[in-house]
Amino acid sequence: MGYYVNPKNETKEQFLNKHGIRFSGTWKDVPEDSLPVILIDNGIFTAAGIAYQESEFKVFTDPFDSRPKEVFIVPIEKLKEVSDLSFYVK
Repeated sequence: MGYYVNPKNETKEQFLNKHGIRFSGTWKDVPEDSLPVILIDNGIFTAAGIAYQESEFKVFTDPFDSRPKEVFIVPIEKLKEVSDLSFYVK
């Protein structure tokens, strides 16, 4: 199922614009203290999926998936505040 950004007091987009940096690199370019978050436009709603491992990153950024997407790099500590990622230790 994966892990997603779900802030309580702002939208996913507001959270990502405040705490994220737009990213166009590969998994190897991800800073050690951060993770990629992929904002996916599903038409009637958006989802912000956390790529907590390389295989998740590949699924979320699949070039054959035509949905509009933006990738952000977000510090892990910030992600723990707005997701079920509290277990994650890098």
